[in-house]
Amino acid sequence: MTSKMTNRFLLLLFANSLFFGCQEPTTNGEPPYEGPPKENIISVERAQEMYDSYSQRRVSIIQKYEDSIVQDSSKFTPTRYAEYDLNTIKQYIAYIEHEAKAANVEIKTLRFYLSNYPNSSTFPNGDAVKYPRRNSFFVLPTMAYEGNNVGFSVEEIDGKYTAVPINKRPAAQEGNQDNGQMNEAGFFVSSNATVQGGGTNSLIMNDSQLSPPPPVNDFGNNN
Repeated sequence: MTSKMTNRFLLLLFANSLFFGCQEPTTNGEPPYEGPPKENIISVERAQEMYDSYSQRRVSIIQKYEDSIVQDSSKFTPTRYAEYDLNTIKQYIAYIEHEAKAANVEIKTLRFYLSNYPNSSTFPNGDAVKYPRRNSFFVLPTMAYEGNNVGFSVEEIDGKYTAVPINKRPAAQEGNQDNGQMNEAGFFVSSNATVQGGGTNSLIMNDSQLSPPPPVNDFGNNN
């Protein structure tokens, strides 16, 4: 190769490296695929066994109890599953990661709380109850806090985003208790201003699509 050709080759190589080095990364922000989470995936057979066990050991008990505490003759149908579309899940994860980053805290887990909608048409604040009496769940991200793994919300305090434990005691009570202790008895303290607004960003997801047993469901029965 002559010296002239060598110079042209090196110039072309430099120009190509400069061009590709200036391009934006093509990643969409999602983690690279590393295969399934092996410790968390169960077989279809095991899912069937667990579904059937719930049908046999829980569904009839829930239905009997719910029917016993209402005055009308309406029959209660226990919820068997709830679902979100994939884009909603992705949007939720992006949202809580954004809020956690703003508060300089790491999300440790996603905690799923079993719950029930009240037997009412509205919540105390006037919001409509989407599924009166129905079983449900909500999702809460957690963080490390004083050696514990706790659910949290994000609040602006003195102009700074701060991660606040959901069940942290109200300031009015902290003077009478050991400083920094958590309320283990309940999900949160209802009088705590940090969970009742005032600049708080809740990270809890609920109001999925709830379903009783469909006519034909994934596990081959109607219970």
